[in-house]
Amino acid sequence: MPSIAGITGRRVQVVFILAWLLVAVLFLFHASLLFEVAWQIQMFVPWLILHLGPRSAGKAIILGCFVVLFFTHLAEAMAWGLLIWRAGLAPSFSEGLYFSATSMTALGYGDVVLAPPWRLIGPLAAISGLLMFGCSTAFLFVVIQAVWEHQG
Repeated sequence: MPSIAGITGRRVQVVFILAWLLVAVLFLFHASLLFEVAWQIQMFVPWLILHLGPRSAGKAIILGCFVVLFFTHLAEAMAWGLLIWRAGLAPSFSEGLYFSATSMTALGYGDVVLAPPWRLIGPLAAISGLLMFGCSTAFLFVVIQAVWEHQG
């Protein structure tokens, strides 16, 4: 059953099912990571305060959260980039990563655009990316607020 530019409807279905599965896996990964980081903070706060003091411990916690979340979002963009590249929607992994990162951050330069019927993957990556960035922002807010409360 040929369709746009010889792309079969079956291939379109498979790629979009994989994209939706990736969304679900990345949401689970992101939520699990946030809970794990929160648990680790609770476990190591007394040790950090004892060895670094309250001010430096707070700074270390905030910096650690920034680093973990940066690499988490990078890994999520890489997962999207890998899907886009392996599905043949981008000529290279770096092109897929670039597209996914600009989509996830809603930067969307538009210099790399997927051909129809694949264009819907961009908004899908953007919506999931924005939700995960929002969760990360809320998490960082809670962490910073807790650090400030304990230093005052």
